[in-house]
Amino acid sequence: MLHIAPVKSTSYPTLRSCIDDCIQSVAQWQGLDSKFMYGNAWQMLLEEQQAPDQPLIERIRLPRIDTGYLAAYHGLTFKYMERSEPAMDKSYMLDLLENQLSSGMPVLVGFDSYDCPWCVAYRRLHTSHACLAVGLDREKSLIYLTDAYYGKELEAVDFGILDGACHFYALFGRCEPSRSCADWQHVLQDMLTSPANAVRPDQVGSQLRAYANAYLETGITADGSAEASSAFKIYANALPISRIRFSLFLRLLEREGHAPVLSRAAEGYRHAGEQWELVNQFMIKGMCSGNKPEARAKLHKNMCKIISREEQLLEELADLMITAQTSR
Repeated sequence: MLHIAPVKSTSYPTLRSCIDDCIQSVAQWQGLDSKFMYGNAWQMLLEEQQAPDQPLIERIRLPRIDTGYLAAYHGLTFKYMERSEPAMDKSYMLDLLENQLSSGMPVLVGFDSYDCPWCVAYRRLHTSHACLAVGLDREKSLIYLTDAYYGKELEAVDFGILDGACHFYALFGRCEPSRSCADWQHVLQDMLTSPANAVRPDQVGSQLRAYANAYLETGITADGSAEASSAFKIYANALPISRIRFSLFLRLLEREGHAPVLSRAAEGYRHAGEQWELVNQFMIKGMCSGNKPEARAKLHKNMCKIISREEQLLEELADLMITAQTSR
């Protein structure tokens, strides 16, 4: 049995990810941090509508956590895998869990929260949830889970139930960090100008504005049920979570790189995350009260204010890099 304390990735109960919580729990257990994996969280892309009935909120594309940065800056590896043949086989999964736990590392297991008794979505909504597998009793067919998202230190679950609901997993490991955060200007430049980025910093505003304009035009409709509101939150919360993530990255870079000049941007992105969460709440309110055009227009105005602030923050970060380069 591995004794890993459940650690929350942020102090915001509604603005965090179960996967982030799992990674932060393992990182802290190993005496590490993990927040450089959020270095690309400033991005946002609005995809073209794929079908007439595709909900607006499902067109938002945000970057996943960057496992390359996690390894390079923190020395923690994280290998995410969808379950497919032969990994769908129960014996394969039991052997994998046993081997990994014997090596002294937990396994992240992702499953349908519809089958998880302590999840709020239990028997109500099909969605993904993730926990850490920290122990295994093959003879009794029990797997022991730590759930940082819900603050569960140890839960014994019949492996047959988990096996039927599990659709992805991830393996942890250790490596030697290959990058330093001492030169914060270089780190920030890498995060903002990497060729792997889906959008450039100067394109984020137009993507966010396209999202706001699409909401103004059509709004978001639903049947008003609790299930519809929960499903909306799952997709919609990704945007505020991404802004909180980038704020956490900037705070860590500020501390580790001795760069108090980043404090303003970190605070700005924290505030943006909170503001986008409020937008979501008003969207749900509008969705349940008839999707009225006047309510959409009012919310659109507030969305544009948040977007202008994000554009300003990215411009300030770009200016900081330019100033740092010219002063060398």
